[in-house]
Amino acid sequence: MSEKLERLTARQRALLVALLSAAAIVYTMPIGTRPLWNQDEARVVLLAEDTLRHGPRLPARVRDAPYLNKPPLFFWTVALGAWPTGRVSDREAPIPSIAAALATLLGVFAIGRRLSGAHTGFIALVVLATSPGFFFLAHEVLPDMMFTAWLTWALYFLLRGLSALPPRLAHLGGFYVCVAGALWTKGLPALMVIPATVAACLASGAIRRLPSLRPWTGLGLVALTALPWAIPYALTPEHASSQTIGASHAVTWYFDRYRTTSSIPLAGGLGEFLPWALWLIPVAVWWRLSPDRQAYRPVLAWMLVFVVLVGLSAQQRARYLLPVNPMLALFVAAAVTAGASRARALIRLDTIILIVMLAGALATAGWLLLVNPRISGTPIAVFVSTAAWEHALLAGLGIAGPAIALRELRTRRSPSRALCCVAGALALVLLFEATTYSSRLETTYPIRSFADRVRPSLDRNAPLLAYPDASLAFDFYLDHPIAEVSVRQTIAGRLQSPAAGALLLRDVHWEDLRRTTHPSWCPVDRVNLGYRSFVLLGACR
Repeated sequence: MSEKLERLTARQRALLVALLSAAAIVYTMPIGTRPLWNQDEARVVLLAEDTLRHGPRLPARVRDAPYLNKPPLFFWTVALGAWPTGRVSDREAPIPSIAAALATLLGVFAIGRRLSGAHTGFIALVVLATSPGFFFLAHEVLPDMMFTAWLTWALYFLLRGLSALPPRLAHLGGFYVCVAGALWTKGLPALMVIPATVAACLASGAIRRLPSLRPWTGLGLVALTALPWAIPYALTPEHASSQTIGASHAVTWYFDRYRTTSSIPLAGGLGEFLPWALWLIPVAVWWRLSPDRQAYRPVLAWMLVFVVLVGLSAQQRARYLLPVNPMLALFVAAAVTAGASRARALIRLDTIILIVMLAGALATAGWLLLVNPRISGTPIAVFVSTAAWEHALLAGLGIAGPAIALRELRTRRSPSRALCCVAGALALVLLFEATTYSSRLETTYPIRSFADRVRPSLDRNAPLLAYPDASLAFDFYLDHPIAEVSVRQTIAGRLQSPAAGALLLRDVHWEDLRRTTHPSWCPVDRVNLGYRSFVLLGACR
């Protein structure tokens, strides 16, 4: 890898700014209209609220219990964004994730430019930006996007460090700052960087340069930066009963396969990378044909370490593979921009993939427009409206993208142009979803309207009792303390007494308990959140 790179031209700089600006607009459009119904997102918001009210105390608390599962950097950032208004809202809370998404896109461009030139960097940025999973996580209030941004830039600085002997202090500093940032964001999963770095050095034939990265000094400083939150977490009295971030808990949580099986296979993460995951087949052929693959060996080794370690985890979620997506985008970009991309075998594979995509789009269009299935009440209803014109629009975009790409591939024999056609159609689909899916999500999870209706009737001086699994989203939107009861007899005894305060129950439990309930208890309001129904009980009026 050459240490010197040509400066970006004015046109390239303008294109880079335009792409990042377009991504920022699309990722920002759902915020403020999209409800934070997810328990994990609501937890982050409540942690940020705790920070605003009590300062950056460690550990922060949720429902008056210490939270020891994640370091504080992400929810501190959410709190910082809400500091001018004094309260976290669903409008400001996603901003750190959006900023992290843009940083990740810039990082993948920087790596692609360094390895193969600006053209590859731009294609990698476009591929990653139009990945559906990346789009949705870009505005969710979760630390995964920030974690991905730190890891992407850590790889960039590592590649810079491996390209010079000895590495520049700025590159080493950048690498270890990113590792520390990842540790402050996600905790012990950031330590996957250690085997990934060793693997990258081995793959690049620079294992003897590993000492020049000053690992003991760098990791020692990273560990010292973690002490301000690690020590309070470790000294918390509830440490043994809380979901902690300690090493023993991490080993059990990630590798205990005697009692727990994987909840989501790795295919879940690849599914969120569709349709670009289809191009991993040409990537494998490009790897065999292209001499340019040598520069990508450390990237492949880095990526495989994360894939293997996430695959070994007993607890999996599709978003855990998000840090791998920038690497996949780089390989897809390299496979369509390198000199070998015009090889007959690769052109044939690209053509087959586009034909498969076109056939799938036609089949989906026929299903939506001719069969007109009942979508309401199903998970897909959040992303596909029942309106015929919206079906027609999505079907048209799904067909136009691969159709135009096939024409470009046939007439110009340019895989990168063909890929850009698909990316353009995907960008329009994501733009449409960004403007519409939030309202459908609000219909499926109408927690905000429910909270607006019942909030005035709640006694601010009395906690709201909930049984058995009220989401933390109720705490956020009701802006009211909730005490969760886990013993059925406790709530049954409360219902047998005259009404006092308020109770939040699952509808199914209310139907079981209402026969023995004191007549002074009455339903105040109901809400359906997806497949779960809740009823708020209070004194009859």
